[in-house]
Amino acid sequence: MSGFWPVFAVILFVWLMTRRSRRCEPRTPYPDRRDDAVDRLSERVRALEKIILDNDWQLRRDIDRL
Repeated sequence: MSGFWPVFAVILFVWLMTRRSRRCEPRTPYPDRRDDAVDRLSERVRALEKIILDNDWQLRRDIDRL
């Protein structure tokens, strides 16, 4: 039983050290697909804000052009 504790201590030490190094590394090194979706939605929101906040005369003119 006395040989068990040093082996257990070494295994525990190695496990703790590898666990620590995994925490320091970024979890997702690849770009997230949600970033593209957020960019597209942001562009749509900007376009809607422009339509809503645009001058009334310019909006009427653009609608008349259609």
